[in-house]
Amino acid sequence: MGRGTAYITFAGRSVWALLNTYHAVLREGRCLPDEVHIIAETPCMPGPATAVEGIGIISRRYVTSPAVSVTTVPCGDFAGAAGTVLDLARRRVAEGYEIALDITPGRKALIVSACLALADAGIAPAHIFYLGLQGGGPLPLPHPMIPLHLQTLHDLAGGP
Repeated sequence: MGRGTAYITFAGRSVWALLNTYHAVLREGRCLPDEVHIIAETPCMPGPATAVEGIGIISRRYVTSPAVSVTTVPCGDFAGAAGTVLDLARRRVAEGYEIALDITPGRKALIVSACLALADAGIAPAHIFYLGLQGGGPLPLPHPMIPLHLQTLHDLAGGP
């Protein structure tokens, strides 16, 4: 039996994309991570302290307390960042964790690089989450304040 779930996400331009997807995952019961790993590009992205605090607040709402870590990678070094994600995933899989990957907040080139690195290594995440919003770009609101009919949580690896 596995040890649990390692949830890997990205600190993007807006902390709302990261926090809202995490909130939707917990609210819909898609997975309950034991660990949350935030990959943050520096210095081009805002600091991840708000994301770490938000993960804690949301987790307490669902009576869980995952370990949260932040790994910084140089801005624009997509291959290096993909290597960081791959190393993290390899270590977690070797320890019996399943991988949940949140692609909502990351920059496209970073997400594609990370997914290709995982695929080349034969690591298939149990979940690949994407929170889609109808009507355009991100809304700077907490998940519960965005009408549910305007947002759809997709699990591109684990089902609808």
